[in-house]
Amino acid sequence: MSDISFLNPDEQNLLSGSLYKTAIWMSHIDDEGSHDADEQERQALEAILKKSVRKFSAYPAIAEIAAEALRREKYWPQWEKESDSALDDVAQSIALLTARLVDDEVSAYKQLIMGVASSVAGAFDEGEDENEGGLWASLSGLVVGAANPKLKAEMNTSPAEDSALTALTQVLNAKKER
Repeated sequence: MSDISFLNPDEQNLLSGSLYKTAIWMSHIDDEGSHDADEQERQALEAILKKSVRKFSAYPAIAEIAAEALRREKYWPQWEKESDSALDDVAQSIALLTARLVDDEVSAYKQLIMGVASSVAGAFDEGEDENEGGLWASLSGLVVGAANPKLKAEMNTSPAEDSALTALTQVLNAKKER
């Protein structure tokens, strides 16, 4: 399928909105860096969505979801207000796509969500000194490092962002109970 026309408008909005909400949720995880951080993270979001349209071209429905998140700019203020529901929206999106698409496409959507979250998390170095975080910083760094060592090495993430990425990973890897 070359687009997402097989989905109704509410489903399309859920899928594209979940991308944007996830990015905003990640951006708001820690508020260090104020406006500069928010602006860099918003630029990272737009850049990763544009890149994702090309990156996921082998999965046209997934590429179209990323494109829709960019095109639906009029929804951004509302999605920002609803960003606390990002993880629930991601879980609903995965359930929806699992029922409608093949496994490879669902996996691509999960990669897209994690890519958006990771890009936003790493967009601004909140200046967290590793020694300041103490035990929690060490543990959360280990969890993200164990889940994806390459990602951890490439990112400038705070302990709060590491924890959020871990929570997102759990949602992405959750098995739906039947």
